[in-house]
Formats: sequence, structure tokens, C-alpha cells
Amino acid sequence: MGYTDHVAHLKQSGILPARWAEAFMELPRAAFLPDTLWTRDRGRPWEQAERAADPERWQQLADSPDYLVTQLDDGHPGGAGEMTSSQSAPRAVAEMLAVLDLEPGMRVCEAGTGTGWTAALMERLAGPGSVTTIEIDPQVALTAQTRLHAVGAHPYLVTGDARDGCPDRAPFDRFISTVAVRRIPPAWIAQTRPGGVIVTPFHTPLAGYGLLRLTVADDERSASGAFVGRVAFMWLRAERPGPWPDPVEVPRAGSSAIDPALVAQDIGARFAVGLRLPDVAHRWSFDAGERHETLRVRVWDDHGSRAVAFCNGPRTVYEAGPRDLWQEIEDAHTWWTEMGQPDCEDFRLAADTDGAHRAWTTGDPDGSWSLTTPVTRPDPVAA
Repeated sequence: MGYTDHVAHLKQSGILPARWAEAFMELPRAAFLPDTLWTRDRGRPWEQAERAADPERWQQLADSPDYLVTQLDDGHPGGAGEMTSSQSAPRAVAEMLAVLDLEPGMRVCEAGTGTGWTAALMERLAGPGSVTTIEIDPQVALTAQTRLHAVGAHPYLVTGDARDGCPDRAPFDRFISTVAVRRIPPAWIAQTRPGGVIVTPFHTPLAGYGLLRLTVADDERSASGAFVGRVAFMWLRAERPGPWPDPVEVPRAGSSAIDPALVAQDIGARFAVGLRLPDVAHRWSFDAGERHETLRVRVWDDHGSRAVAFCNGPRTVYEAGPRDLWQEIEDAHTWWTEMGQPDCEDFRLAADTDGAHRAWTTGDPDGSWSLTTPVTRPDPVAA
């Protein structure tokens, strides 16, 4: 299925609103992609797909319905091979734009220019001079600007930290982020008009797939709304989860009352537990050749606490640091179960310009809780 067929399918299935279909057809994703794309098969090293060296392979990737990796390791060669910039799948872009509810003449700000495709799509609908877009990486911004100008799109492009918004161009009717956050930057609320809408991937280190739609209140200092979908995006650089902490003490041994796989393998459970414990990250781990015997879940926070929970046998848990992380996860999982296992779309969230965040479920609107503000890593340095 080529790009044109894929767009037609998105329209027919109701994912892509009809008013966006013309822009998607006139501005194909391939027109905004860099000359180098990164691809790999599971468990294998990254490979470059170069437009000049293998145009057929490059075009095949460009026209695919999948997301595309456009940068590794913030553009620094010789890194660990971490994905740090991408072009989202057309379906994800369509879902976000449908939720944004942008109308002609509205002013919109985008956090995370990336390739520039989303900014061009929004300008085509909202009109010239309506779009502001922010990109932290100067090289990514330069490439995007070149591609944008080539198709006749001229959004106001800012190179800087998207957490600051763009006060010189505010107020905005809409604010959209194409990078994931785990807290709503106060500037996004302050720079959006009362009644305006903020759409962003809102992830936790435990579960990275929530799409949040907030409406700014008349007080101009708060916003609230619902999780309306499930999209996975790369982190805003300043909010990337920290690494697994180095051991500094002898771990405490215990056992898990629940099968750790119930948390790690169930995305509904991970989403709920992640909102209850918004600074806790996780990853699977196992010894080569012994996956079933040694499968375990690692969890950690940004303050040095960590736990390893084995999924088989006696469900042994080893913990270190000031928190009993696995006990907190068990408690959060018990809460989720007792609440009837609410889904992603059953959760609501409110944030304000003081940085406070609260979450609750539709089944218990009076039982809200505060999301502890995560301790983020140092401010990013642009490549």
C-alpha cells in the first residue's frame, strides 16, 4: 500500500477528518524527510537508508505507514544508538490533528518541529502566518526549514526549548506537541487563550502512549481534560527518564505478592500504575538463552531507588535506595484492580501554571491525587 492508498484508508476509516485529507494528499510525508533514514530489524544494529545510494529503499520507507527514525543520539556519531528524532506515522499525525480541532484563521503553536510535516499540514488548513513551531535541535530545525520552504510553507520557526513556548507570538488558540511530556509546561497554559486547546502525548516512564487533550480555563492559569487516545512519541529532551542507577548498597531481598508480568505486560496496568507513580521507569531484562527462567522487571526512579522483580519461581524481589519501589507498584496495581481496571481513556488530568498536576478517573471523580513533579535531568544542550 503506497502513501496515497494509506491516506485514502485513513479517511475512509474515519481516522483522518475529510477537511485534512486534501492537505495530506498535497503534502506527502516524503517531501519533508531527510536524506538519511535509520532502520533495523529486531536485535540487529542500525542501518542507514540513503536517498542517494538506494533511492528505491528510501522511497519505500518514506511511503510506508510506519514511523521513521530520522536521528540517533541527538545527532552525535558513535553513540549508543538511541532514537532521538523521528517522523510519526501518518495515522498518529491524523489522530492528533483530529483531536486538535483546528479551524481556519486560528493561531497554533507546535512543540517539536521535527521534519516540519505537521507544521506544513496545519498551515495549509489554518492559513499563512498562523503557525508557530519550535525545535530545540539547530540542525533538525535547519533541515525542516529547507523542506518547508521547498513546498511553499512558511511557519514561524523558533530554535529553542519548547517548554518556554513562544511568548512573542502568543496568545494561541491551539497548542500541540509532537514530543512526549510527563508534566505540562506552565508556559503552554499561560500562552493559550481561555477555551483554547492543548494536545500532547502525556507519558510516564512506565507507560508511554497516552494522548491528552486539555482545555484552558477562564482563569488563564489552569487547564483540564481527558486522555483521548494512545500514541507513542519520543520524549521532550529535558524529560527523558534517567538511566538505571549504579548500585551503592547491598539490596534488600523479598518477594512479590503479584506476578511482575501482570504489571509489565499489561499496558492498561502500566498506564494506571504510571500515573500513580509518575517518576518510576521500567524495562524487561533476562539472561541470554534463559529468557523463561530469568525474565525479570527492573524499575527505578530519578532519586536512586531501584528494584528487580523476577517473574518466575518464588518471584524474588531485590530493592535498594530510600523507597520500597516494588511495594509501591503492588499498592498501585491493587488500587487499579479495585477500581475495576480503568482504561487509558477513563483517566482525567488537570494542570496549572504553578506546575501542579492532579489526576483522577471517571469512576471516582472525587478521588484525585497529585502527580509528584518528577526530577528531570539537566537542561538539554542543543547539538
